[in-house]
Formats: sequence, structure tokens, C-alpha cells
Amino acid sequence: MQVANAPKRPLQKEATAYKKVEIGRVLTVGSSIAVISINKQIIRHNQLGMAQIGTILKIMTSRSVVVAMVSSLKIGAVDEEGMNDGCLATLNILGEISTNETTRETKFFRGVRSFPVLNEPVFNMSADDLRLIFNREGSACIEIGHLQQDSSIVAKVRTDDLLSKHFAIIGSTGSGKSCMVALVLQAILAQSPQGHVVLFDPHNEYSKSFGDRAEVISNDTLDLPLWLFDFVETVELLTSDIEDQSREEQEVLHDVVLKAKRLYDRMVAKGEMSSQIKIDDVEAELQRATHISLDSPVPYRIRDVVKLLDHEMGKLENSSNLGPYKRLKRRIASLIADPRYQFIFRNQASPRPIEDIVGRIFRLPVAGKPISILDFSGIPSEALNIVVSVVSRLAFELATWSERKVPILLVCEEAHRYIPRDKSLGFHSTRRIIARIAKEGRKYGVSLGIISQRPSELEPSTLSQCSTIFSMRLSNELDQNFVRAAVPDGAADLLSFLPSLGTAEAMVFGESVNLPMRVILNTLAAEYRPHSSSAQFTDLWNRDMATPELMAKVYERWRARSLLKEDMVMPADPSRPPSTARSVQDARARLRDQQQRPSQTTLHPPQVPSRRPQVSAPLQAPTGGISSQMRERILAKASAPNGKAPALSDVKSMLNNAFNRDI
Repeated sequence: MQVANAPKRPLQKEATAYKKVEIGRVLTVGSSIAVISINKQIIRHNQLGMAQIGTILKIMTSRSVVVAMVSSLKIGAVDEEGMNDGCLATLNILGEISTNETTRETKFFRGVRSFPVLNEPVFNMSADDLRLIFNREGSACIEIGHLQQDSSIVAKVRTDDLLSKHFAIIGSTGSGKSCMVALVLQAILAQSPQGHVVLFDPHNEYSKSFGDRAEVISNDTLDLPLWLFDFVETVELLTSDIEDQSREEQEVLHDVVLKAKRLYDRMVAKGEMSSQIKIDDVEAELQRATHISLDSPVPYRIRDVVKLLDHEMGKLENSSNLGPYKRLKRRIASLIADPRYQFIFRNQASPRPIEDIVGRIFRLPVAGKPISILDFSGIPSEALNIVVSVVSRLAFELATWSERKVPILLVCEEAHRYIPRDKSLGFHSTRRIIARIAKEGRKYGVSLGIISQRPSELEPSTLSQCSTIFSMRLSNELDQNFVRAAVPDGAADLLSFLPSLGTAEAMVFGESVNLPMRVILNTLAAEYRPHSSSAQFTDLWNRDMATPELMAKVYERWRARSLLKEDMVMPADPSRPPSTARSVQDARARLRDQQQRPSQTTLHPPQVPSRRPQVSAPLQAPTGGISSQMRERILAKASAPNGKAPALSDVKSMLNNAFNRDI
């Protein structure tokens, strides 16, 4: 049965009868390289295309057929006729075709046991020879295209070798890299509909590439709570960049986070979810050793962390060093107020179970959607590193505790952004977990797919662990040298023609193919191609697109630091209630306004014309955050019976208590 979104195959040439042609004769032989002199008849009849770079030829020996690939061509020396029209070709020796004397089975083997001798003839390959080399029978394979040398030969990649030992897809912008990623993953999922694939998508390119077989998770729907972070990730998120300050804050967090987990576990066990529990009453109980450790994936609430920080600040022994506590509270408050980090603080009142969170990301159960696409287009780069770190670690732990019964493939698009070569960049936890998966993942059933347009900026050891490399056009010399050092099979010389590869053309090296092969990729159907087109400068610059309406929406999203999908396609609806982040910003703006004018005692700020939705009542609490009971309590206190408005300090206290209780 044909899969609905299976890639289209390119048109194949009609199979023609094989005509054996002598390409040349062996001049010199080494352990891995041979130099041949091209037959003069080939040159005179303008048939040098039969020996172009990347072409596979065979050298006949007395015991086997040696397989070699053309890596370079040059003009030869003056021949016996006094003509300087000879041509020399350098061949990389890759393996041999031989027949077992007992079983009489003819197969291709890597390595050579019987080397060619001088002046032995070199011939072109037949279609049957190429099939014998590239189409290994009895192994699960995916089809990615056709050989450039002979389009009647299907290019196949062994799936188990591809996934169990990691792979990389590299290529310059515009070479067709994104289409190749979609092509390879579609082929894998068509063969394995019960797979578990997670694709990190920084630019929202792949949301339509897999149709209804993909679970697309954007910033608006991503739920990755702080309690799923391990302690190292929590420290990197919440502490300062200054090393001395970070060390102090880390010591504080160690105790506070552990107590917050035990406090929530205690409340769930006793059914006491009230926020009025006093820490003094339960502190001794929180100090006892329990089954909960610092890295246990046990829920806790951020408001309990803030409450515990306040409690620790009030202790006499900490009164002389309050800096770490204050810095942590400021950092937590800034993250909560930033809408880009809302995926960390969702569902704080009643945390979702780990089965739902992990099950959605890793497709457990699959439910007809074997791939989840994490759309990071609305997430800042520092948050991107956090998400990649947490999801990668969860994948490793899930595979470990499932005893390799749930293999997972992590596909890291734009991998140089979060595992960079420069150790001063990126997120330490991200680099640590991906390096561990690269080295140990195959033992536990976690596979990596590294995608990058700048391999020279990647962490070297990670790329060196990828046993299969799909290399598309690379024009940068640093990138070429970096790939040359990582390419297996002693085929580094074959990378000399990478700058000349066409669009949708690739070289495939490594464990999942018998030989390095130059491939013309299959064509994806238009409806499944990634969103990787560039901006249309000429078209857009010929029209005045910067209308006041458009720029109003741009600035609105800029201020909110959020790319809401509904705001992209329609103007903001004044009747729609303001978002939590915007309500918080408006409330804080009113407080700042009152601080600047202390003589004004009214709680009602002057009306200023604005495009933003106006808050209908003074001191209105965020609709998505503060509960209705707390909101009524604040308003009741604000409307004093004697008609006198409360002081500014009272207003601040009421708002801070409301925010902290609702965190």
C-alpha cells in the first residue's frame, strides 16, 4: 500500500543493455589509492563522462573485482606519440566483489584482500554490479533517491545502522537540507509507524511536512514545568552569571527546592492543598529523610519556593547575608513576568502528571502521530537551550528506565545553536546531555540526528560520533575540512567536489551504506515541503507593507515579547480580555506612575489614549492569574468605608501578596 505522503521518485532512465568498456589501465597502486591512465579511445570519442568524479569503476584481478571511485582527474604527461593529450585519474579503493568458494555466493565486501597489479584493465560498472554493491538484501532499508551514476539504481540506507549509531545531515543554505530532513524522516516513519521521533524546529519549518502524523507543540501549548528540571538545569536557569554569586544562590536553592518538593508531596498525601500552611509548623517534617531526592521528577509549586525563600530570609542566622535570597526572588519574578517563559510556569495550581507531559512529547502512546515537532519560533534562544536540555535528558532517562523497549530519535535542527564549538556559548546542561547521548545513547536506545549548515561551529566530539553523514553542498572551506576529519571509510578525498554538488544532491558516507554514494534525492510533494523559503525582497519592496495597522501589531508583539498566532492574522480585539502578562505590566505601570507623583492620592490614573485594551477597574488583578476570591478581597480593601484611599505601600503589599499566592 502506498503511503499518502510518500516522497515522489525522480524519473528513471530506461535500462539499457550493458556494454563493457575499458576505461583505462593501472599505472600505480597503493594501499588505498590507484592511478590509472585513461584509454585514448575514451578521450577521442568524448566519453570522459564515464570517468567523472564520483563514478564507481571496477578493476579486474585474478581472484576478485576491486571496486574503486574516481576522486580526481588531471592531464597526463607526453605519451609515446609525442602528444600531451593523455589523462590520469586517481581512484579510491573501497572494496571488492568476490565469490565464496564453498557456498558459491557472490557478495560485496569492504576492504581488499587481492590488490590489482600494474597494467590491469579498469572497466565501467554494470547495473547488476551496482545493485550488488548498494542493495543489501535481508536488511530493513529506506529509499532516499537514486544513484547519480545510474538513476535506475535505487539509493538505499539501512535503517537500524542509521538510527542506532546516530547520523548527521549537513549542507549550506539553499542546498535542500530541510527537504532532505523531511524526506529521511518521512521514509523512516512510513516504515515504522509506531516510532517515537522528536524534532527540534527553531524556525517553524516542518509543521506541515508530516501531515496529520505529527503532533506540533508550540510555545503557546508547550508545558515543561520547572519541577521536571534536574538541579543542574534549575541552577543554570535561576542563578546569576557571576560565579561567586551563583555559588551562594546554588546553596540556597539546594535546600529550598528539596523542601518545596517534600512540602507538595506532604500536602497531596494529606489532602491539604491550602496556601495558608505555615512553614514553621511543618519545617521539622520537611527536614526528615524521605524517598524524594533533589532530582526526583516530583511536582512542586513556585509559590512554595518563594514562600520558603521568605521563611529562610527571616531566620536569624541568615540576616547578615540576604543577597542570595533577594537575587533569587528577583530572578523568579522576572521569569514569571516574561511571557516567553510561560511554558515553565503553566498549571502551577494543579500540576499535570508526568505521564501526560512526557507522553505528549515522546508520543506515548503513538496514537497515529509518531513524531512530535517542538516549534521554537516563538521562544528566545536562551529558552531554546533550556527546552532542548530538558527534553534530551528526559529522552535519555525514559529510554534508560524502560530498558531500551522505547527507542527514541532526537532530531536537532540548527544544532550549532545549542551545542556550539565555543564552550563559552550555549547552555552547559544542553552540551552535557547531548554529548552523553552521542557517546552512550545507542546502548540505551536513544538516537541523535544532527542537522546543521555550519558544521565547523559544532562541538567536534558530537559530530564525530555520527556514523552516517549526509553531506550536501558545502561552499565554506572550514566546513569542508571539518567534515573531512569526521568522514569514515577513508573517503575524505571524495569530499573535494562538495562545493559543486547541485540542489537536492548529496554524498552519503558511513555505516548505513556499503560504499560512499552520490545520490539524486527523491522529490517531495509540494504540500509536504518545509517552510524554508527566503523573504521576497523585490516583491515586498515594491509595495508599501509598513502600514500603521501592521506596525501597531508589530510593536504590540514586540512589547509583549510574544508571537501570538491570532495577532499575526488579525488585529487585537478590544473586547478580548487582556492577557496575564499585559495585566501585570499595566498594574506595575500604574504603580510606577503613582511613585513619580506622590502628591496624588487617588487610585485612578489619568486616562491616556492608547491602542492597548484598558483595564476596566482600578487595581484589577490579572484575569489569568489571581483567583476571583483574592480579587474581591483586594477590591474590598481598596474601597475603605470612610472614603479614604489606602496608602501606596498598602497597595503594593496587596498586589505582591496576590501575585505571590497565585504563582
